[in-house]
Parts: sequence; structure tokens; C-alpha cells
Amino acid sequence: MIWMSGLDMGCFYFNRAWLEFVGRTLEQEAGNGWAEGVHPDDLQRCVNHYVSCFERRQAFAMSYRLRHHSGQYRWILDRGAPHVLPSGEFLGYYGGCAELGEADVLARHADLGASLQRIRAFARSLADEGAAPPRRGGDEPLELAVRRMAEDHEADRRKIEVAGGNLRKLAQDMMAFDRISPGACLTDERAS
Repeated sequence: MIWMSGLDMGCFYFNRAWLEFVGRTLEQEAGNGWAEGVHPDDLQRCVNHYVSCFERRQAFAMSYRLRHHSGQYRWILDRGAPHVLPSGEFLGYYGGCAELGEADVLARHADLGASLQRIRAFARSLADEGAAPPRRGGDEPLELAVRRMAEDHEADRRKIEVAGGNLRKLAQDMMAFDRISPGACLTDERAS
């Protein structure tokens, strides 16, 4: 399934394979019409990723569920790349999609689940070492360590405080992975 988009990010071309898959006309799919077929749980993630890559003019790959002409949603892998003339003029994007078999989707979920588990374990180890985000009502070990280190090394006080803040922010961000389910992050950032 092949598609092309212009400078306005809207799609102006879908090949016959795409149109037959979704059971719609080119006029229905044109512009942002194609998004009507994306599963509601996947739509915002897909649009955000597409727009982000488009603005940076970077290639992308993402998986999402697209409504088949039968009415069932099927997983597809969508890859896009900037369409640039040899002169450097940017014309938009072109891309292609392939339906993913159930085994592909399950393997992708397993890979994502394993990655999330590794990230969660790392975040917990940061928390166990005292780098957990501060709780209300008291100093955390990280706060005390940064304060003591800054007092002992007055010349580097600002650098130490900034580094401590960065470590605290990292721990907070890492702990956020506990709220993510593997199915929620099927965008392949490696293609970007």
C-alpha cells in the first residue's frame, strides 16, 4: 500500500492496494481522510509521530491498526520518508504500508514489554539508591547528598545542584514508565 503527501502534510495519493484494503475512494482518503480509518486508540500517537517527523523532515516507521474494508481493524507497519529533489527542494512525503501478521504483532509487543521491564527495573534501582523524586514532608537521600556535596565543594556548588536536579528529573521521568502499557508505544523511533 503506497501513499504520498504534499507540503501541507495532507495525502494526495493512495495506490489501488491501499484503496482496496480500506474499501474507500481516493477522494475519501485524500487530505486527512485516511485518519478516519485509524483505530481511535492509535490515532493521536500516529498523528503526533507523523507531524513531528514531517516537521524535522525525518524518515519514520510506526505500527497502528487500520480499518479493513471488512470492518475489522488490522495491524499495519507504515514507513514514510521525505521526498526531496536532488536540488534539495522538499516536496512532502512518500510511504508504504504492509499488513502485519498476528505473529509480528505479538513479537513486537513482547519486545516492547521486555524493554519497558528493563526501564522499570532501572528506575526502581535509581529509587533504591536514593534518587527517587522527593516526597512531600521530608528530604530524600538525593537531596541530602546534593546539599552536603555542594557545601563541601563550594566552588562547584552550582554544577552540583544542577546535576542533582537533572538526576531527580531523570528519576521522575523513568518512574513514569510504570504507567505505560506496551501496546501504547508501537511507534518505531529507530527509523527517525
